[in-house]
Amino acid sequence: MKKFLIVIIVPVYCLRLAAQDSTAREIQTAAATLVKTDSTYKPNKKGWIKGAYLSVGITQTGNSNWIAAGGDKFNLSGAIAFNAFANRQWGRKTWENILDINYGIVNTSSLGVRKINDRLDFFSKWTYQPKKWKKAAYSVVGQLRSQLSSGYQYDYLGTTEKRRNSGFFAPAYIIVAPGINWKPNSWFSLFGSPLATRWTIVSNGPYSYKKQGGIFNGEVETALAALYGVNPASPNRGEFGTFVTAIAKKDIMKNVAYYSKLDFYFSYLRSSRNINGRNRPDLFWTNQFKFNINKYLHVSYMLDMLYDDDVINPAKTNEALGLQVLSTFGLGFAAKF
Repeated sequence: MKKFLIVIIVPVYCLRLAAQDSTAREIQTAAATLVKTDSTYKPNKKGWIKGAYLSVGITQTGNSNWIAAGGDKFNLSGAIAFNAFANRQWGRKTWENILDINYGIVNTSSLGVRKINDRLDFFSKWTYQPKKWKKAAYSVVGQLRSQLSSGYQYDYLGTTEKRRNSGFFAPAYIIVAPGINWKPNSWFSLFGSPLATRWTIVSNGPYSYKKQGGIFNGEVETALAALYGVNPASPNRGEFGTFVTAIAKKDIMKNVAYYSKLDFYFSYLRSSRNINGRNRPDLFWTNQFKFNINKYLHVSYMLDMLYDDDVINPAKTNEALGLQVLSTFGLGFAAKF
């Protein structure tokens, strides 16, 4: 068990150091899920197993250019996490649904109230397992990632003004993918699809520019949609490509649970709005450690990393944003429903 813990922690720690290297740039948003069905949840009359988990606590958050946070690089704050699931199995078919919401704010006398964590993640997977297949099954996956409220770029264009650079469905990432799910054991699964469709949606509304006409402080502004590689004249950008997601859930020692989810998406269509004129895969990797002190009190650590080469650096619009990292350590009270 100790070897397993070392194998998991060492690459995560190394990637964290690499993300902080001054030569690496920084990156962009989204979520992960740590709700799992256990023996305390029983099927209802229609066969559904439903449950929820609510956590309220104090967190220390550090981020490297995490655009959805809109807050400081390092701070102490209050946070709330809500996770819910609804699963059903009938015959050789299963349907799993998971909702994950995380939100955190900080209030200081000098900066006021700022958001430092914001995640909305919904994952749904339908699976059919043929009789002769022991560890694999046909699956269709649907996934939505966004955030709940607006985030801001402060000191906008050399002023003391702030500019909205994220918000509800700004952006939102939606993936629909038919493929094959492989589950060799109880704690690991791998899903792959060469026929995945993805939409990047940016709700511009009245927030596309800080000032009407797109001229602020004598400079030409970059439209909100353009920050995420979406044409400002269009509400979304559609893509077609390969989607792979790997999930690991394991109790690595007594009262310590580990969850990891790695998403990989490679578009077959080169984006004309990619500032670097290249076509690289998008990656999202979340790692969560949960330490249960007792029934209601727990300590958690989360490390999220995201890379999307279509996202523009809002402070340097001639550069891609690069790798984003969000690190969260928390102590909180939790309750199951």
